[in-house]
Amino acid sequence: MPWTDRLLLTLALVAGIAVTAYSEWQLALLVGIHPVVAPLFPVAVDTYVVASIRAGQGRDIAASLAVMGGCQVSAHLLSTNSVAATIPLVAAVSLLIPITVWRVHALAGIGKTVVVQRAPEPTAKVSRAGTPPWKPVVDKWSPVLQPPAVKAVRSALTPRPEMVTARVNPKLEEAPKNPQKPTADQVVRRLYDDLGGKRPGTGHIRDALKAAGLPCSDGTCRMARGRVEAKEPGLKALPPA
Repeated sequence: MPWTDRLLLTLALVAGIAVTAYSEWQLALLVGIHPVVAPLFPVAVDTYVVASIRAGQGRDIAASLAVMGGCQVSAHLLSTNSVAATIPLVAAVSLLIPITVWRVHALAGIGKTVVVQRAPEPTAKVSRAGTPPWKPVVDKWSPVLQPPAVKAVRSALTPRPEMVTARVNPKLEEAPKNPQKPTADQVVRRLYDDLGGKRPGTGHIRDALKAAGLPCSDGTCRMARGRVEAKEPGLKALPPA
């Protein structure tokens, strides 16, 4: 800010305080403040004005100038007997002192931030991979020390599950030794040859399957014959047995 602007601002502030201080002192006397402490009333009001301007807080600047203007108007009205010293007016003037003290202390703390210094976190400088941080850094011209051999850690033994014994039916062990049973298609195909080149009926197929120990229902017989004749279509044209 140029020095001329600062000079003008200072002159306006000093002149305004000088003019209003008398009216504020007079107002203090008119509302019943003792003459000994009455001069402190304008000091408190004008200190609030200076503190708000220095802090640059717009709301406090407007509030402090409103207090200053209200004191001027009240002092002039009381001194000219235009109004009487009513109870609300006396109470308002009396409360101005604690309000100005509160706002001046609040404005004094603006812009002051508390800086908390954090302790630096401990760091470990490692010279090269495999070198513990508590060992000194080895000079590049010194022989490189080999890291100590580390013994292999044995893996934990896995507990073996408990062995469970069970009896096995001896007939099941002898099952693979038994000859494999013929399928229903094989039994039916053999009937064509056994019947001398004739087409077997359902009764022939049922008896043959029953003798072979296979299912021998009518549906099973017809399905088995159908599969055989599907593979060899010429069998279907043979005469029935």
